[in-house]
Amino acid sequence: MRNIKFAALAIASVIFAALPANSLRAEVRVQGQAGNVRVEAHDATVAEILAALSERFALRYRSAAGSGNVMTATFEGPLRRVVGRVLDGYNYIVETRGDVLEVVVLGAASSQAVPATVFAPPTYPAKHVRRTD
Repeated sequence: MRNIKFAALAIASVIFAALPANSLRAEVRVQGQAGNVRVEAHDATVAEILAALSERFALRYRSAAGSGNVMTATFEGPLRRVVGRVLDGYNYIVETRGDVLEVVVLGAASSQAVPATVFAPPTYPAKHVRRTD
């Protein structure tokens, strides 16, 4: 029984040590109305900034990317422009549905273009095969 407690303590300490220290001191302040927003972010990830914006405004977001880099910055302007500046360096989609701003973060932007995959058209066997021997 004592070995189990020791192993659990060791696992918990490894997990705690692996947590990023930056997320423990992240701070995001959001002020203003949707037409004139001010966001002050200190050691915050993109996900934390978007979460703070969604708490204050009619903004919904989904992200296929990780939490992203930690940033310290101030953003000012209309909500849509602030979201665009926060997501600079990411591929994303912004759509307005009524009063709600929907944001989908697809992932980090790449400096290299990736061509689309080209598939050969399917081939079908002929019903009758003629031999010309």
